[in-house]
Amino acid sequence: MNFKIILTTIYEISAGIIFWIVIHYAAANLYPMFCAESGIVGFIKSIFLAQSPHCIAMRWVINTGGDVINRMWLSIAIWLTSKLVLKM
Repeated sequence: MNFKIILTTIYEISAGIIFWIVIHYAAANLYPMFCAESGIVGFIKSIFLAQSPHCIAMRWVINTGGDVINRMWLSIAIWLTSKLVLKM
């Protein structure tokens, strides 16, 4: 297999995973600021903000990003297990 093809494949896979990690992290840190502030005022505001488009979008990114990261670790574990089993 061509070394350039291998590097391109690794880059494409890594870029997608890094993208999801970054947006998951950003959304998880922005959600409390914009949708669920602490304190009584934040509690009252969250009643109205929870269904706003930006809060819905951030919840989707947090949930989907978490799933993607979970699948990434699962894929790595399966890959490592297959390498170990094939060596035995």
